[in-house]
Amino acid sequence: MKCLLSVLIVHYNTPDLLRQCLASIAAAEVDFSFEVIVIDNASPDVSVKTLAAEFPRVIFHFNSGNLGFARANNQGIQMGQGRYYMLLNPDACIDADGISGLTEFMENHPDAGATGPMLVYPDGELQLSCRRFPTFRTLLLRMGRLDRLVPGPVRHYLMQDWDHQSVSEVDWVIGACMILRREALDRVGLLDEDFFMYYEDIDLCLRLWQGGWKVYYNPEVTVRHEHQRSSAALLPNRLTYEHARSLFYLFGKHRLAWW
Repeated sequence: MKCLLSVLIVHYNTPDLLRQCLASIAAAEVDFSFEVIVIDNASPDVSVKTLAAEFPRVIFHFNSGNLGFARANNQGIQMGQGRYYMLLNPDACIDADGISGLTEFMENHPDAGATGPMLVYPDGELQLSCRRFPTFRTLLLRMGRLDRLVPGPVRHYLMQDWDHQSVSEVDWVIGACMILRREALDRVGLLDEDFFMYYEDIDLCLRLWQGGWKVYYNPEVTVRHEHQRSSAALLPNRLTYEHARSLFYLFGKHRLAWW
């Protein structure tokens, strides 16, 4: 392997946020070799191509169409040379010691297939980024915004009964920032490309657990996340469709364990 870590960023039509993300990586305090790969899913805003000149050490790959989150990340994984892969959203900015912190955590926890950091909103408020595996009813309640009427299942799913301040094994972490072990992916497979977007992170973490790997939440590393800024560029009807399609696909795929 040519480097210890490959940072993979799937981008769609938010070049200003991507610039901030890449700047945060450039300022990282890292004493090992790593690479950064940006996969652009045919952004209508062509100004993203100017970032290649601003960040000459970053590898840019421009798709001719929008391949979705899972398929584009798999492109990056296949291009990457690292022992670990960090999936990072373009609307996220990582702390100066975040890259080294997550990588060292994986080095010190050989049973970890995946680890996620603490995510916070731009104002510093906590994002609930580690969760329990959901039931079908839980996701329907949340997607239909009915959790105010029936809060219990969603509170349990979001782990709102826990303070999110300590390192812990968790069911899954969201894919806005997730570091993965190459060896684990070699065993359980890459992201499922039948998910265009949404729920591919649940599916991957479930497969890691089934394959004998653990998933950790590590709040000692903080990542600022704008949340859904890239997906907001899609039409609302498309977002609703992809949510519903991925939801039914997820439970159809894992029905023996989940129904």
